[in-house]
Amino acid sequence: FPSHDMEVKLLLAAGIGYLGFKAYQIYTAISKLSFAPTGINFSIIKDRGAIGGTLFVDIINPTAANVNVDGFTGTVTTTSGTLVGDYKGAAMILKPGVNNVRISWGSRSTTTLIPLALAIFKGNFPVLKFNTVFNVKGFPIPTSFTMNTKDYAPVLK
Repeated sequence: FPSHDMEVKLLLAAGIGYLGFKAYQIYTAISKLSFAPTGINFSIIKDRGAIGGTLFVDIINPTAANVNVDGFTGTVTTTSGTLVGDYKGAAMILKPGVNNVRISWGSRSTTTLIPLALAIFKGNFPVLKFNTVFNVKGFPIPTSFTMNTKDYAPVLK
């Protein structure tokens, strides 16, 4: 018979193996998601020299199972890496198929955003990268996609 210490070690190894398997399953489900932006709006907050926006995106879950997201956080950057803003979302269930999601972000006033705000004001809309971390059952899973905003007839408010 194995000793008590050996039983504890076997149970721990099995538990770690199970957690690893669950993490892999969750990661696989999230990595299969695809993002299809459907629209974007910009708002320029003149008194702060800041930019805000709302992204409308369809998140497509090609799996047969619901993906329960505990919440998500993210950043919006230009392709050159300038931070435009950040966002945070509540828990949601990504059902199989198309899920319509709205993500609003805001920026902190920085001098690097002024040229971007002026360009948007003149109708030169940027290529943006949305870097999202989904939190699922305690596992942070990063994903990102790039969007040429001018292709989506953005509205400037």
